[in-house]
Amino acid sequence: MEHTKKRRAAGRVYTRFLALGALTLSLFVSQAGAQVDSHDVRPGLATNAEIFGFIQDITDFGPRRTGSEANVKTADYIAGQFKDFGLQNVTIEKGDTFQWEAKKWGLDVGGTAIPAFYMRHSFHPGKEGMFSTGADGLRAEFIYVGNRKDLKGLDIKGKIVVADVQLKDINMTLIQMAADSIYDPAKSLKNEKRLDPFTPDNYPFNMASAIEGGAVGFVGILSNYFNSNRFYNEDMAYFVDDNLRLNIPGLWLSREEGEALKALLKKQPDAIGRMVLEGEVRKVQYRTVVGYLPGKSAETLMVQSHHDSGFMGAVEDASGVSEVLALAKYYGAQPVRSRDRTLMFVAMDSHFTGYEAHEDFAKKNIIGTGMNVVANITLEHIAREMVVKDGKAVMTGQVDPRVFITSPSLLELVGDQVKTNNYARSIVMSTGVFTDDEGLPTDVGPIHLLTGMPVISLISAPVYLYDIADTLDKVAVEELRPTAVLAADLLDKLDKIPADELGRDK
Repeated sequence: MEHTKKRRAAGRVYTRFLALGALTLSLFVSQAGAQVDSHDVRPGLATNAEIFGFIQDITDFGPRRTGSEANVKTADYIAGQFKDFGLQNVTIEKGDTFQWEAKKWGLDVGGTAIPAFYMRHSFHPGKEGMFSTGADGLRAEFIYVGNRKDLKGLDIKGKIVVADVQLKDINMTLIQMAADSIYDPAKSLKNEKRLDPFTPDNYPFNMASAIEGGAVGFVGILSNYFNSNRFYNEDMAYFVDDNLRLNIPGLWLSREEGEALKALLKKQPDAIGRMVLEGEVRKVQYRTVVGYLPGKSAETLMVQSHHDSGFMGAVEDASGVSEVLALAKYYGAQPVRSRDRTLMFVAMDSHFTGYEAHEDFAKKNIIGTGMNVVANITLEHIAREMVVKDGKAVMTGQVDPRVFITSPSLLELVGDQVKTNNYARSIVMSTGVFTDDEGLPTDVGPIHLLTGMPVISLISAPVYLYDIADTLDKVAVEELRPTAVLAADLLDKLDKIPADELGRDK
């Protein structure tokens, strides 16, 4: 059985080791012809190394799970930086959200221990409360069901279901067909499939079907993932039904661990095993950090990312927050007369708990006060690309493909600026592609859904995004300053576009 532990001293040493490796790799990539710091462009804007320094500071706090000590320290750090940069009315907005956390978990079958990791949001008791398989764990017969999405007709009542969970493939051909513009001068965006760690395929539909069929537990084998079980999944139950709770215990297995379990079950088809999962869903406080730089008018441009994470979260989303910090520092040094509009910088929370911070911010801070936010730039995931080949993680040496999910009124602007800034491997796509009630698949999604404000949302989806493998070496360090330069160029353009031309998305 496993328990979560914090080894702070060892963690700090490991963090600095990864940081050195990331900077060394950045130097190599830069020498190979990638983008480098251009000090003649935007003098005063932070360098790659300075922005990476923000990322190091943030990851040093540890996993920034909402309600944790590390989360509190991170919010305080961001607020302190905002104040040092000259931002005004810096506040940490607080509100309720619900954190699912496991304290004990494990799996053995037929007396053989199988390494496993907890499946977040499983065994859910409802709004809040404890969950436990009891002192002796949950003992039941195991049944392997393959990769079926619908388990109707299978004899699963009272059993622990073992299923191959497949992550969704992103079809790059379809993505590019849906794009408004593509900037890929090296023609490196191949028309192939790549794994998406968020969008459901057969999970959670197979787990919901297992619950409906009377199963008492669920073991998901990450069958097309790289060989890891440390998958810090978001709550995907709403893809099945908005009111669904995955109320049986769930555990993740890596591909190799899953193969071992399947081999064992093939030899012992009626094997009895034991599953352990203990923890609680508890009410915690989210912390959204906000700061302002006044302009000549109250019309406001919003710059956003989120600071919470599952593990170290160097890419997800210390990288995005660090871009926000770099821009706040840069514009904080500019006089008020240099901009027509007010700038609002926001580091959101609750990305991994339920987006309550986002919804509250939209309802209270924007709609409730009548704040005129005329446009939003959201920055997430400045990432190195990883692909999965034959079940193994392979770093390609390239930046992960970037997608700009952009309001129709801003598509031409973004396409032009991406090209002008030589921001390669970029796809510009309209918000109109995402027409369902769930909103955009980015941090600004809930806010955009409620307000209809025009958005430019930069995001990438590296396969390790929710994994413990999201460490400092995954940050595309050589792309940090170019990202900030591009964002600053966009902000300066947005500052001059009349509000009626920016329009609304609804």
